[in-house]
Amino acid sequence: MGVSATVNVVARIGGWLVGVAGYSEVGTTTTIDGTLTDITGDTRAGVRPIDVEYGINGSGPLDRVASSGIMTFALDNSAGNSHGEQGSYSPGHANVVAGWDLGAEILLKITYGGTTYYKFSGTLISITPDAGRYDRQSVVCTAVDWMDDAARAKVRNVSIQSNKRADELIDTLVTSAVSKQPNATSYSVGQSTFAKAFDNLQDAQTSVYSAIADATISELGYLYIMGDTTQGGTLKFEDRHARPKKGAADATFDNTMASLSVDRSRGTLINRVYVVVHPRTTDTSASVLYELTTTNESPSIPAGESIYINCPFKESTINAYRVAAESLVTPLSGTDWIANSAVDGTGSNLTSSVTVTIETSAANSAELKLFNAHATLDAYVTTLQVRGTAVRDVTETVLSANDTASQFAYGEIDSRIDMKYESDAGEFGNEIAKWMLNIYKDPTYSIQEFRLSSNRSDYLMTHSLAREPGDKITFSEAMTGIAATGASGAEIGYFINGVRMSISAPGTIDTSWVLAPAERQAAFVLDQVGASEMGVTTNLGFA
Repeated sequence: MGVSATVNVVARIGGWLVGVAGYSEVGTTTTIDGTLTDITGDTRAGVRPIDVEYGINGSGPLDRVASSGIMTFALDNSAGNSHGEQGSYSPGHANVVAGWDLGAEILLKITYGGTTYYKFSGTLISITPDAGRYDRQSVVCTAVDWMDDAARAKVRNVSIQSNKRADELIDTLVTSAVSKQPNATSYSVGQSTFAKAFDNLQDAQTSVYSAIADATISELGYLYIMGDTTQGGTLKFEDRHARPKKGAADATFDNTMASLSVDRSRGTLINRVYVVVHPRTTDTSASVLYELTTTNESPSIPAGESIYINCPFKESTINAYRVAAESLVTPLSGTDWIANSAVDGTGSNLTSSVTVTIETSAANSAELKLFNAHATLDAYVTTLQVRGTAVRDVTETVLSANDTASQFAYGEIDSRIDMKYESDAGEFGNEIAKWMLNIYKDPTYSIQEFRLSSNRSDYLMTHSLAREPGDKITFSEAMTGIAATGASGAEIGYFINGVRMSISAPGTIDTSWVLAPAERQAAFVLDQVGASEMGVTTNLGFA
């Protein structure tokens, strides 16, 4: 082994436990959030290497949003661990380390050449102890990064956004709809401004991950979690100009990779592109977005109590598809609600005893609070409706481009790109289709895996740790003929989409990257060296 780095697995443990002697004196023996504790000495690479995977898993035209990053490792659960007790890492065990359980923060830090690289930051989601006091006595652990939080969280109470860029939409979703925030964010300024967005979300049903993916693909950008030298776990958004403007590579390799998996396949080609855009229709006056009058049952409100009803907005005439609302009308007694003392609408009219207010609202739903102020009678709501100005996404438009020469040579290969927030049904969508066609109609190498034996040299170790998704590399490989020539050109080299790392004893690090060809990112960008030499470093593209 040529060089070595210092690997540290860190967990936030030792937090405040109510009613446990030695763990409830906040500020004396413990802290509320726990403390970051190095547990590297208890890892057991012989049971399971420390494996990390994060970023974007593919390199195709729609591989633009990272999957959930994951880290797995094993710990010593025997009396030989650093705590000197069996069961130290078994939650619920009498000897468990205080604060060690699901939800604990997990970090992977690797220090080399005086620099510490945070390669993973996440949350513990699985703890699997071995049973048997005389058997292996280990615990296999799994942690995930922030993308998993985004996948689990649902969009709630997010209103329609008007004239916003992708970075602004992503920021709104991240800050308002996910309780746990990324450690840090880094957003490029999006190139497109979308007239309407979030009107197509299903409140409390659509995942935040799905919504931020829609924003990213509408921009044709990239979104992922990346490591850094500060704290790791940074949520990064690239606009669609970031990669064409990248220029020179961050690292180059001359037949120094440990292995290379290369494929030149028809499956990576596209010679007919369909681009779907979504022009919106906004009403000029208010209409009924939700109504309860056609049901056989009437909701009842006990005397002196309140109930809450969630109201999804639907098209008023056929009540079939969801619509959104740009503004809501304050509910009006006698018009938007009528209440009686009997379920069939007879008896006493209790409309004046009932109040209806909009508690919360989202792009395509609202939650109503219904309060019955009558002292003795239950109120049955026989009429209930919500009015507002509807926004409809019902006229999706498909633009296309095709290359007959490529189709003749390789057969017809279609791809469909649905840009949920792009509403321009004119030349812009056509330009997108032509740009995608230009960069995918001809064959090129697809790199399935680019792997480095990091310990072999200072150069390999440095770049194994420093390189992250979004970085650009070039390399030469004798048998495939891939050559790192003209390294400043926008179309030369490969972008790192995903990172995989495996650490086994004694500190052996294998690093592999998912790579996307830079020539399939190149676009014509005015006044940008390396991105404006039409036909040399770029393909005909769009702004």
